[in-house]
Amino acid sequence: MAINLDAGQELNPARGRDFCRGCSGVKLFSALDLGDLPIANELQKSPVEHVEKFPLHLRICEECGLGQVADVVTPERIFRDYRYLSSMSSTFSKHVAEFVEKLVANNMVNSTDWVLEIASNDGYLLKNFLPHGISVLGIEPARNVGELARRLGVETISEFFSNSLAAELLNRRGYPKVIFANNVMAHVPDLLDFIKGLALLCGPKTTIIVENPTLLSILEKKQFDTIYHEHFSYLSATAVNLLCNSVGLKLIDVESLAVHGDSNRYWIKRGDCQRDRTISLEVALKTERDRKLFKRETWADYSVKVKTILKTFQYWLEDSYREERRVFGYGAAAKASTLLNSINFKPDQLIAIADISSEKQSRYMPSFGIRIISPEELKKSNPTDIVIFPWNIADEISAELKQILQSGVRFWCAIPSLHEL
Repeated sequence: MAINLDAGQELNPARGRDFCRGCSGVKLFSALDLGDLPIANELQKSPVEHVEKFPLHLRICEECGLGQVADVVTPERIFRDYRYLSSMSSTFSKHVAEFVEKLVANNMVNSTDWVLEIASNDGYLLKNFLPHGISVLGIEPARNVGELARRLGVETISEFFSNSLAAELLNRRGYPKVIFANNVMAHVPDLLDFIKGLALLCGPKTTIIVENPTLLSILEKKQFDTIYHEHFSYLSATAVNLLCNSVGLKLIDVESLAVHGDSNRYWIKRGDCQRDRTISLEVALKTERDRKLFKRETWADYSVKVKTILKTFQYWLEDSYREERRVFGYGAAAKASTLLNSINFKPDQLIAIADISSEKQSRYMPSFGIRIISPEELKKSNPTDIVIFPWNIADEISAELKQILQSGVRFWCAIPSLHEL
């Protein structure tokens, strides 16, 4: 059966602004307004290229607990030419490889089954099933990234996942044994259509596994730099539970993970599943209530703290420049774009940003035109200070950089507050 590779996703600028993309309720309150920012992963091809900016305003639904930003940029624009490669992090690659081995060892999936991953990126996860003879299929809208997966032998469809695509896959292949939706539920504007597609593909023996950073960590660990346009939604256990209930699915369990600066792993089955919800899930739901995660006053205080973090980082860049220190960044991640575009600073205060990904090198960070270089060029540039923007893998990065740089270089992170590693 042919797959429609050009299907778009409906954009509604009122969704996430005037009504909730999860429950369609209208009780949204302002949690953090970052102003007009560029698309984080839309790297400039030249330092003088015009950069469009769009409102980036986190709101939270009081009714279902879903964090969200308004639909202002189409997924086609964000994801058709995507520069993020999951396999670039050895920490993350190890995380998924160990999890796949655990699933196979526990006989959750075997060679008679097939596994689906939505937003499969460069095949970083699905490739681990291939040595076990398990059939896999990846859904990856970024054609440049999907091609990397195909080179590894991972069958990949360059399309956006939707309810209609789910129907085509079900007709063609039947129910998958496992569906992975890691770090993708945040990335879809029409969240209801997406989860309806999950429900359609969830057979009696199917397990849906979702991993995503948590709204609670954004609050408690000041991870505001994970807010950017491609993250349409910011998940909580409360929101995922209600979303599942709305389409006949059942949230069974939630695990807390250290990956990506604290994520939740959600285990989801069909609504008629006889398994009881775990104590871990009940604890997660209670914790979100106890921490007042969905209260206006909680986020009003948070907004003040974020402004302090931004001012501290801005002043540090200014002081370092006056002291003639050679400050570089490492990791041309979306986190870097949100942080840098939320402060007022002169681009020459940050000489360049190094990144291991060849997909990003020789491009420029929006909207300041800061050059992205290789780690090898960083080594030749004699930095005195390096700001590691992907704080979730800062230990991994700093350990690698210490092997190639001269002693005395200082490493910094700006989140949750400016500190030297």
